[in-house]
Amino acid sequence: MAGGRVSALSLPVGSSASTEFRAFRARTPLFTVSAGRVLVTLALPERLSAGDVEFARRLAEQAAAYATEVERLYRTGRRPSGRSSDTGRAA
Repeated sequence: MAGGRVSALSLPVGSSASTEFRAFRARTPLFTVSAGRVLVTLALPERLSAGDVEFARRLAEQAAAYATEVERLYRTGRRPSGRSSDTGRAA
């Protein structure tokens, strides 16, 4: 992350949480995560750069890694400890 102020949002999710991707013909797409009474929408500038493409690819990679870990925990019946680990930190 670049220097400056950092805002953080911890969004507890469960079976009622949802995600939505919306593509549009005349504007950039939106990606939304909804959990409880919180709605987070990722929006891009109208003029895209290579950095925007890289961000989208990293987002997809990290989301896939998250899904793999959640599936592993579910299959093994393990409960997460609630402590964060540096092994899956996003770049």
